[in-house]
Amino acid sequence: MSTQRSYYEPAPATHETATAALAAGDIDTLTDSMVGLALHDADWRWCQDFYLRLLDHPEEDVRATAAICLGHLARIHHRLDTDRVIPALRVRLHDPAIGGTVEDAIADIEQFLGLPPHTA
Repeated sequence: MSTQRSYYEPAPATHETATAALAAGDIDTLTDSMVGLALHDADWRWCQDFYLRLLDHPEEDVRATAAICLGHLARIHHRLDTDRVIPALRVRLHDPAIGGTVEDAIADIEQFLGLPPHTA
Protein backbone atom coordinates (compact mmCIF):
# COMPACT_ATOMS: atom_id res chain seq x y z
CA MET A 1 0.00 0.00 0.00
CA SER A 2 1.30 3.40 -0.98
CA THR A 3 1.77 5.87 1.88
CA GLN A 4 2.31 9.04 -0.14
CA ARG A 5 0.45 9.98 -3.30
CA SER A 6 1.52 12.44 -5.94
CA TYR A 7 -0.32 13.52 -9.06
CA TYR A 8 0.75 12.79 -12.58
CA GLU A 9 -1.37 12.07 -15.62
CA PRO A 10 -0.88 8.52 -16.86
CA ALA A 11 -0.46 7.98 -20.56
CA PRO A 12 -3.25 6.41 -22.58
CA ALA A 13 -3.58 2.70 -21.91
CA THR A 14 -5.10 -0.24 -23.71
CA HIS A 15 -7.63 -2.79 -22.54
CA GLU A 16 -4.97 -5.44 -23.09
CA THR A 17 -2.40 -3.66 -20.89
CA ALA A 18 -4.91 -3.28 -18.07
CA THR A 19 -6.19 -6.85 -18.21
CA ALA A 20 -2.64 -8.24 -18.46
CA ALA A 21 -1.56 -6.21 -15.42
CA LEU A 22 -4.61 -7.48 -13.51
CA ALA A 23 -3.81 -11.09 -14.44
CA ALA A 24 -0.15 -10.63 -13.46
CA GLY A 25 -0.97 -8.94 -10.16
CA ASP A 26 1.08 -5.89 -11.20
CA ILE A 27 -0.73 -3.31 -9.07
CA ASP A 28 1.28 -0.26 -10.15
CA THR A 29 0.78 -0.95 -13.86
CA LEU A 30 -2.85 -1.85 -13.24
CA THR A 31 -3.69 1.39 -11.42
CA ASP A 32 -1.78 3.49 -13.97
CA SER A 33 -3.64 1.71 -16.77
CA MET A 34 -6.97 2.20 -15.05
CA VAL A 35 -6.48 5.97 -14.89
CA GLY A 36 -5.03 6.08 -18.40
CA LEU A 37 -8.15 4.33 -19.69
CA ALA A 38 -10.51 6.62 -17.78
CA LEU A 39 -8.83 9.73 -19.15
CA HIS A 40 -8.21 8.63 -22.73
CA ASP A 41 -10.31 5.62 -23.79
CA ALA A 42 -13.48 6.30 -25.79
CA ASP A 43 -15.11 3.00 -24.74
CA TRP A 44 -16.59 4.27 -21.48
CA ARG A 45 -18.83 1.21 -21.10
CA TRP A 46 -15.90 -1.26 -21.23
CA CYS A 47 -14.05 0.89 -18.70
CA GLN A 48 -17.10 1.18 -16.45
CA ASP A 49 -17.58 -2.58 -16.38
CA PHE A 50 -13.86 -3.14 -15.70
CA TYR A 51 -13.94 -0.69 -12.77
CA LEU A 52 -17.11 -2.22 -11.34
CA ARG A 53 -15.35 -5.60 -11.20
CA LEU A 54 -12.32 -4.03 -9.52
CA LEU A 55 -14.35 -2.52 -6.68
CA ASP A 56 -13.98 -5.94 -5.03
CA HIS A 57 -10.22 -6.29 -5.60
CA PRO A 58 -8.25 -7.28 -2.47
CA GLU A 59 -5.83 -4.34 -2.87
CA GLU A 60 -7.04 -1.05 -1.40
CA ASP A 61 -5.29 1.03 -4.09
CA VAL A 62 -7.09 -0.86 -6.85
CA ARG A 63 -10.50 -0.46 -5.18
CA ALA A 64 -9.91 3.24 -4.58
CA THR A 65 -8.67 3.80 -8.14
CA ALA A 66 -11.73 2.00 -9.52
CA ALA A 67 -14.01 4.40 -7.62
CA ILE A 68 -12.01 7.45 -8.73
CA CYS A 69 -12.08 6.28 -12.33
CA LEU A 70 -15.86 5.94 -12.29
CA GLY A 71 -15.97 9.61 -11.33
CA HIS A 72 -13.57 10.42 -14.19
CA LEU A 73 -15.84 8.62 -16.65
CA ALA A 74 -18.81 10.71 -15.51
CA ARG A 75 -16.76 13.91 -15.86
CA ILE A 76 -15.33 13.09 -19.29
CA HIS A 77 -18.16 11.17 -20.98
CA HIS A 78 -21.16 12.60 -19.10
CA ARG A 79 -22.71 9.16 -18.93
CA LEU A 80 -22.65 5.97 -16.87
CA ASP A 81 -25.06 3.15 -16.15
CA THR A 82 -26.03 4.86 -12.91
CA ASP A 83 -28.53 2.14 -12.01
CA ARG A 84 -25.51 -0.17 -11.69
CA VAL A 85 -22.72 2.21 -10.67
CA ILE A 86 -24.35 4.17 -7.85
CA PRO A 87 -25.58 1.08 -5.92
CA ALA A 88 -22.19 -0.61 -6.39
CA LEU A 89 -20.45 2.44 -4.95
CA ARG A 90 -22.92 2.90 -2.10
CA VAL A 91 -22.18 -0.64 -0.89
CA ARG A 92 -18.53 0.40 -0.56
CA LEU A 93 -19.21 3.55 1.49
CA HIS A 94 -18.64 1.46 4.62
CA ASP A 95 -15.28 0.08 3.45
CA PRO A 96 -12.97 1.75 5.98
CA ALA A 97 -10.08 1.79 3.52
CA ILE A 98 -11.89 3.57 0.66
CA GLY A 99 -15.15 4.96 2.04
CA GLY A 100 -14.04 8.59 1.69
CA THR A 101 -12.84 8.02 -1.84
CA VAL A 102 -16.14 6.37 -2.71
CA GLU A 103 -18.04 9.32 -1.21
CA ASP A 104 -16.03 11.68 -3.45
CA ALA A 105 -16.66 9.51 -6.51
CA ILE A 106 -20.41 9.49 -5.88
CA ALA A 107 -20.37 13.29 -5.48
CA ASP A 108 -18.47 13.64 -8.77
CA ILE A 109 -20.91 11.37 -10.58
CA GLU A 110 -23.89 13.26 -9.19
CA GLN A 111 -22.35 16.60 -10.18
CA PHE A 112 -21.28 15.67 -13.70
CA LEU A 113 -24.43 13.71 -14.52
CA GLY A 114 -26.82 16.18 -12.89
CA LEU A 115 -28.19 13.69 -10.36
CA PRO A 116 -29.72 14.69 -7.02
CA PRO A 117 -27.36 14.24 -4.05
CA HIS A 118 -27.63 10.90 -2.29
CA THR A 119 -28.22 10.27 1.36
CA ALA A 120 -25.89 7.69 2.82
